[in-house]
Amino acid sequence: MNKKRILILTCSHGTGHKMVASTLSEALIKRGCETYTYDLFDEVNAPLNRLFGKAYLLSYGIGRGAYEKLYDRIDDKPNTKGISFFWDLTKKKMLELVDTIEPDAIINTYGYVISSMLKESHYPHIPVVSVVTDFCVPSPWAHPATDRYYVACDNVTDRLKELGVLDNRILETGIPIRDIFEETIDRKEVAQKYGLDPDKKTLLIFAGTYGVLKNLPQICKSIEEQTDLQTIVVCGKNKKLYDKLNRESFNNTRILGYVSEINELYRFCHLMITKPGGISLSEAATTAVPVILYRPTPGQEMENAKWFEKKNAAVIVNNEDQLMLAVKALNNNDIQKQRMKNNMSRIGHHHAASVIADDLLQLMNGQYHQNDTEQKIAEL
Repeated sequence: MNKKRILILTCSHGTGHKMVASTLSEALIKRGCETYTYDLFDEVNAPLNRLFGKAYLLSYGIGRGAYEKLYDRIDDKPNTKGISFFWDLTKKKMLELVDTIEPDAIINTYGYVISSMLKESHYPHIPVVSVVTDFCVPSPWAHPATDRYYVACDNVTDRLKELGVLDNRILETGIPIRDIFEETIDRKEVAQKYGLDPDKKTLLIFAGTYGVLKNLPQICKSIEEQTDLQTIVVCGKNKKLYDKLNRESFNNTRILGYVSEINELYRFCHLMITKPGGISLSEAATTAVPVILYRPTPGQEMENAKWFEKKNAAVIVNNEDQLMLAVKALNNNDIQKQRMKNNMSRIGHHHAASVIADDLLQLMNGQYHQNDTEQKIAEL
């Protein structure tokens, strides 16, 4: 029996799309499929793609206003000449990938609507599905030739319906995250591993590659005034920030670089400060961690943040004073933290990658029954 061949389209702007693509690839390989993952923008023009990536990073700083206007403009008018020209640039490469790989299905983990635009005229027999990687969805994602949308929440479902997507093409599966986030931990073992107190309340701060928190040394020192709270700062691959923080004299703050088993810290902490990316929030929801969202970037992250705050699972802050007030208030209010934790649990989905992989296999084999997939989601 020939293996099913799956073309997965991703994007390297930020890490979320790539992580989702990797997680889906693993789930499909376990089911006997062959997967081929490409950053379509990079395949078309790698130098231009890197330039776009750098421009995206500006949205965390001086480019916030410009990015907000661009996002709103595209969301309001997704079929402008500029956008159409942009997709025309990717058309040739998209067809080359399909001709070379001869996929049995195409998965978008980014809004590559070009894959659906070409489906009707060039490969009508190939299912094209989209995995929406945020808790909102910009209008350019929607296209009538897309066979399935896998989404995180009712907010995305409702928006897609407004854009004309049929109800039977949308499944609320959650956003795929790594299986390790489903694992429980031994609190004492984790505390020993990272040099922490297992009995103390713990705040986890994701400083990250983007350096969203600009004044971290002073922030950490201010947090240390709350003696019943220990802090973990994860710098990721930002070595410059890691070295800077390690030169400081902290009493109750642990500075970490890249952490491969980051799920352990999600499970260990009582509260988290992070940016509202779709993957980070999905991980927090699966592990039921209340979050403080610091200065969301306009666009998807802002929409994510607003939705989580509406669900009383997160708090949005826009400056350091608000941040300190939020940390102190939540640290001293166990009832509110528990309420946020419960709300996070309601948002979280489990084993999304497995659900999507199984549903896609049914779709490819012509054995699709929506009720079967919905029942599996309910059981998880």
